[in-house]
Amino acid sequence: MDKKAFRAWQRNRLITFAKSPVKKAEDQELLNLALSHPWVKKAQNIGLTFSLPLEVNTLPLIESLQKMGKKVYIARCYSNRQMDFVFYEAGSELKETKFGVLEVASQEAPIKNDLDLLFVPGLGFSPEGKARIGFGGGYYDRFLAKYQNDYQFKTISLVNSGMYFEEPLWPQESFDIPLDNLIIVKEIKQQEAENNEEK
Repeated sequence: MDKKAFRAWQRNRLITFAKSPVKKAEDQELLNLALSHPWVKKAQNIGLTFSLPLEVNTLPLIESLQKMGKKVYIARCYSNRQMDFVFYEAGSELKETKFGVLEVASQEAPIKNDLDLLFVPGLGFSPEGKARIGFGGGYYDRFLAKYQNDYQFKTISLVNSGMYFEEPLWPQESFDIPLDNLIIVKEIKQQEAENNEEK
């Protein structure tokens, strides 16, 4: 399956999964796992996005990070497929993009791409090679190629059972940048461990 076909297939799967009570329970579990993760505890400047309905819900994570005293920066995408991370305070005005994603409205809000930790969204993830497939815009691969070597921030993704693939079902390409870590729901982690024991 090529990437375009996989994205179309996976979007439909996630739209269906988003309506299930399983997703809501897994979103809560992933929130708890994220907040207890040592990278999150250590980081001060954290990059995220406001999630779409088919993604893991990031709003509770954003609110919790702010209560912990972390500085939260929200992705802002441009027409040239570049991206910056913009400071977000609770109550800041937001605007909806043509993709349905919320961004900080103010053009005066500070930009910081020298992050400590970046939560990377996507449609599918695999522990094999810490692989990820995004929505097809290439924003994150460009951002990581431009900044990660200089700033040395960590990348991490929240992975529910609808997004998890033991092996990537999509082709891996040279410009695809692997993640540093995946936060995966415990049921899948336990299944992984059992499978490894059987091998």
